[in-house]
Amino acid sequence: MAAPYELRVYSDDIPKRDQAELELILSVAQPKATDNSPHGRVTQTLIEYGFGLGNGWTVGLELPTSHIQGQHKVEGLKLEAQYVNAHNKDEGVYWGVRSDVGYTTTPYESQGSNSMGINPILGYRLAAWHFVVNPSVEVPLSGPSRQTLFQPSAKVARALSGTRQLGFEYFSSWGRLAAVLPQRQRDETLYLVWDEKLTTSRWSLGLGKPLNPSGGSVDKWVVKVGVNLDLD
Repeated sequence: MAAPYELRVYSDDIPKRDQAELELILSVAQPKATDNSPHGRVTQTLIEYGFGLGNGWTVGLELPTSHIQGQHKVEGLKLEAQYVNAHNKDEGVYWGVRSDVGYTTTPYESQGSNSMGINPILGYRLAAWHFVVNPSVEVPLSGPSRQTLFQPSAKVARALSGTRQLGFEYFSSWGRLAAVLPQRQRDETLYLVWDEKLTTSRWSLGLGKPLNPSGGSVDKWVVKVGVNLDLD
């Protein structure tokens, strides 16, 4: 089971028509000491370029990399597209879907593969609260296993001001969609996350701890930093 490099919950925060943005997500994790785990801290970086097409559509390109034991490695390349329906930005329900396709691997895996990710987006705003769920699946297109994986994520956050919010994010791997793992055997991590919006950028800081430290979780702790830059 691999720790995700893409530590973000998808929502309606997408570039507008003819606008571009660059996103960087950096995570540092301490894996548990096992025969199959990496030795030493694992640094993973995701660089993504996104462009708004309008009418709720965006397209993009993402490049994951890793750094462990003094070695830096490009871990793949993926194309992506996302759609979010027209909705009230201040309250109520919204929905969408994000899909990506390409090749990726991680330092936690012995072999990478081509795959397609399908990430439904279910969101709701109520006063200062924002709730989002991504019941995501990963469909292998090559490699030794062709079993679809269930990898749900979620976020709940409360706005502290017009530019700042504090909340929790949940990332997990539940194993095969056809036969999900018992809770103790899942790789699940809960993050305390602070988000801040500036004039032309958005920043995020998260501190994560596994929910199953003696079970399915692959890390002892994770720190993640994200920055989203408007290019226009």
